[in-house]
Amino acid sequence: MNQETKKEKIKDNILKISFILLSICFIIPSLIYIIQNGTVMNFKTYYNFFLNNDVNKMIPAIVFIVLFLTIFIVYILIAKRKDIFKNTKQILIFVGIIGIIFMFMLPWTSSDIFYYMGVGELDGVYKQNPYYTTVKDYYNANEENINDEILEKGAENGWSNTTVIYGPTAQTIFKICSVLSFKNVDVAIIIFKLVNLLIHIANTYLVYKITKRKFFAKLYGLNPFIFIEYIGNVHNDIIVVFFILLSLYFLLKKKKIIPSIIFLSIATGIKYFTVLLLPVYIIYFFRKEENLGKRFAKCIQYGLLFILILTLEYLIYFKDFSILSAMLVQTEKYAKSIYSSIYVVMPNILKPLKYIMYTVFFIYYIKFCIDLLTTKKIKWSKIIRKYNTALILFSLILGTFQQWYIIWIFASLMWQKPNMIRNIIGISLFAQIANSIYMFKVESYIYDIYFVGIIIALLLILQLTTNNLKKYLAKSDVVKLQK
Repeated sequence: MNQETKKEKIKDNILKISFILLSICFIIPSLIYIIQNGTVMNFKTYYNFFLNNDVNKMIPAIVFIVLFLTIFIVYILIAKRKDIFKNTKQILIFVGIIGIIFMFMLPWTSSDIFYYMGVGELDGVYKQNPYYTTVKDYYNANEENINDEILEKGAENGWSNTTVIYGPTAQTIFKICSVLSFKNVDVAIIIFKLVNLLIHIANTYLVYKITKRKFFAKLYGLNPFIFIEYIGNVHNDIIVVFFILLSLYFLLKKKKIIPSIIFLSIATGIKYFTVLLLPVYIIYFFRKEENLGKRFAKCIQYGLLFILILTLEYLIYFKDFSILSAMLVQTEKYAKSIYSSIYVVMPNILKPLKYIMYTVFFIYYIKFCIDLLTTKKIKWSKIIRKYNTALILFSLILGTFQQWYIIWIFASLMWQKPNMIRNIIGISLFAQIANSIYMFKVESYIYDIYFVGIIIALLLILQLTTNNLKKYLAKSDVVKLQK
C-alpha cells in the first residue's frame, strides 16, 4: 500500500467515524429521556430536539439544524468517494450500524407511530374492524376494562378519532407488530423500528441489485433524512418503497410482469399513490407490441389483475364501501402544503385553487398515459422521468404534504438526470431544515407558509448556485483552451 492509498484510507475512516459520532449526537436527548423516564408511555414532547421544555426552544432548534447540516455534508462526501466501501456487503453493514443507532431516537417530530400501534392493537388484540371503529371510540367505551399501554397511547393520538387511513397491507403489518408487543408500548416501538430498519437495509440492497452501482446504494442507504424520518420517527412510507423496488426488480431484471403487478398492488395496499405506476409497468412490458389495440387490451387485462389483487386485500375488512371513507379524510385536511400556506393569506381562493390543481394534474396524467400508449419506441429512463414529474405534481395537489413523503420519489432516483438527482437529494435536506420552523414556534398550520417558502427558496438558491458554477467552470475551460 503506497503513501497516497494510505492517506485515502485514513480519509475514508475519518468520514465513517464522523458519520457514526454525528448519528450518536442525534440520539443523546432520547437516551437521556429514556434513562430518566424508563418508558415512552408518557412521551409527549414534540418539536423540541432536547426533549426538555425547560430550555429555550431556539437553542435545541439551532443545535439540530447545525447537526443535520453537518451530517448531511459528511453523507455527501461519503457518497462521492468511490472506494470508501469495497463492496455492497460493507455498505449494508454500515447502513445497519447507523440504523441501530437511530433506533434509539424517539419520534420527537411525529406521533404517527402511536397511531399505527393503536389501530394494530384494536385489530389484532380486540378483534375490532379498524376501518369502521376508531381507537378513541373503542377505548372510551371500554376504558375501565382495558389495561393496555398500546391502546391507551393510541387513544391519545390526534388521529385516534379517525378510522384507518391506510390500505390493508399497512394494517396487516400494524396488527402483527402490535400483537407481538403483548400490550407493552416500549416493546411495540422497538418492533416497529426494527421492521423499518430491516426494510431500509433491504431497500438499499434492492437499489444496488437494480442499478449494479454502489453509488446509488450509498446515496439512498446513508441519507440522514431517511434515518431520521423512517428509523427515528418510524413512518411507513419506507415499506411502500420496498414493494415498489421489488416490483421494479421483477419488471426490469427478471422480465416478469405478474410478480411486478402483485408487488405494486401490495404497495398500493399501504398508500394509494403507487397506482400511478400501473400503466407505466404494463405499457413498458409490452412495448414491443406495435398494435395500439393490443397494447390497450393488455392495459385492461393487467389492470383488472391489479384491481383483483387489491380487492382481495380489502376483503378481510370489507363490510360496505364506507371502508374507503377514511382515505378521503386526508384530502380534507391541510398541513405543510401550498393550500395551508395560501389559507393564511387568501382563504377565499382555497377551494377553487384545489379544483384547478386537481384538474391540471389529471390532464397531465391522462396525457402522459395516452402519449405512453401511442409511443412506438419506449425507453425506460424517459418514461420513468415523466412519471417522476407526474408524482411531483401529485404531491403538490395534496392537501397535506409531510416531509417524509419525499421518499416516494427516491424509488425512481436512479433513472433521473444529474440535475434532478441533485434536486431530490437537496429537497430531502431542505425539507428537514424547513421543518425546523415548528421547533422555533409550535406545530401549527399558521407556520406552513414558512415551511413551503423555505423549501422553495432553498431550491431556487441551489439551482442558481449550480447554474452559475457551471457557467464559471465552462468559462474557465474556455480561457484555458485559449491560452
